[in-house]
Parts: sequence; C-alpha cells; structure tokens
Amino acid sequence: MKRIHRSHVALALTIVIGLASLAIAAPKAERSSKLRIEGRVLQIDKNARTLLVSDQWSKKLYLVTVPKGTTFTITFGMNMKYAEPTFSDVNKNDRVRLRCTRNSGEHLSRLDDGREVVVLTAIN
Repeated sequence: MKRIHRSHVALALTIVIGLASLAIAAPKAERSSKLRIEGRVLQIDKNARTLLVSDQWSKKLYLVTVPKGTTFTITFGMNMKYAEPTFSDVNKNDRVRLRCTRNSGEHLSRLDDGREVVVLTAIN
C-alpha cells in the first residue's frame, strides 16, 4: 500500500512541477489598457476637454481627454462634495480620481515646454 501511495505522490508532484515550469516560461500577457489615476490638476483646456494631471503615486504627467457624460471623482477641492461632478466643476489644483484607458494610437506626447505626458481617455 505504501508503494502505490508513494508513486501517486511522485506522479502528482511531477505534474505540478511541469505545469509550474510551463507557467513561468509562458510569455507575459499584454498590459491592461485600463488604469486608475489619482492626482492634481495642473491645466484645464475647456475647448479640447482635456485635463493635465500630475499623478500622485508615480509622478507621471497624464493628458486626459474627458468625453461628455464621463464620471469621475474630485477628491479634494471646492466641488469635492458633488456626487457626480461634470467637467466644468473641475478647477486648477483640484485632486481628481479618474478611470482611464490608453488611446489606440500614440500614447506619449510632448507639451510645448518639452515635458512628456501619457495621453489617456477617461471612461466610466
């Protein structure tokens, strides 16, 4: 009985090690195109409906296009008590939290002053 039990354990262990090595050798999946940014609004362009946001955690700059009807959160600022603020409720230096997706084309851009930003689009 011990012999059968040992052989089953050895077989199961071999299978687990084989599957683990396949999982490690597999290529990494593409990075998720959806991300959440939270940071301070540096500039607002009302004509293009874009916000320039300095991310609080990664210190990156994001140029976020906010389509009409998109919801986001103002975490600190004059209008932070609004349940669903609109684009016109955002002021410079407000802290915002947005769910975004990467644009299908170029995702890096350069501002007039030479700083590089990541271009995103806000989603619900």
